[in-house]
Amino acid sequence: MMKKILFLLGSVFFMAACSMSEEDVVEETIAASEEVNNYTLDITTVHPGEEDSEYTLNIDLENTLGYITSEYSTGNERVSEELYYTFETVFEKVSDGDWSISSLPAEDMHEFYFVDYTQIAQVLEYIEPLEETSFEALDETYEFSYQTANQRDATALLEEWGFNLGDEPVIDASIVFHINNDNYYMENIELEYTMRAGNDMEINLTQQLDYQNINDTEDIERPEGL
Repeated sequence: MMKKILFLLGSVFFMAACSMSEEDVVEETIAASEEVNNYTLDITTVHPGEEDSEYTLNIDLENTLGYITSEYSTGNERVSEELYYTFETVFEKVSDGDWSISSLPAEDMHEFYFVDYTQIAQVLEYIEPLEETSFEALDETYEFSYQTANQRDATALLEEWGFNLGDEPVIDASIVFHINNDNYYMENIELEYTMRAGNDMEINLTQQLDYQNINDTEDIERPEGL
């Protein structure tokens, strides 16, 4: 009898999970995002013909603090960089140099490093009603995917994300969200887009975002030497 009861309870929970609509999942994800205070984010950016750029972000939204480490290529040189920011100032340290005040305004950190968890979640809210968006309930996550080869729509997606594109035309774009089906936290996002540089050159870029330790990160301390 006990096995039968457990089986029935399991079936009820499974059916409840499967009955979640796209709108329900987005609503829960947005609600969960508003409760996020801190997290770790790993970003891998794939540049054609170059080594991948890798970033690790420790973000404290509640206290407006962040510590970011990165490795990327500039020409034939591999550069390591550290950034520490408060609500008003960004500090930087490149390779083996000393800490200095960066020219990057603190309010522009989202545009460059995607530090605003809630803004990224709102991109999911933006794509959900679009006809090109597909939705799938997987074993442990909900998956939303959207792609477009329309320049206007691709530009709108990246602007919703927070890019300041200027005059650089976007040719196409796609995005995939994986949402944890237990707590509705974003776990993984893949953004891919193609931009035209100059008259004939097209550059395809992919950015992989992996969220970890949501609301469970260690306190961000001022780096040694700063």
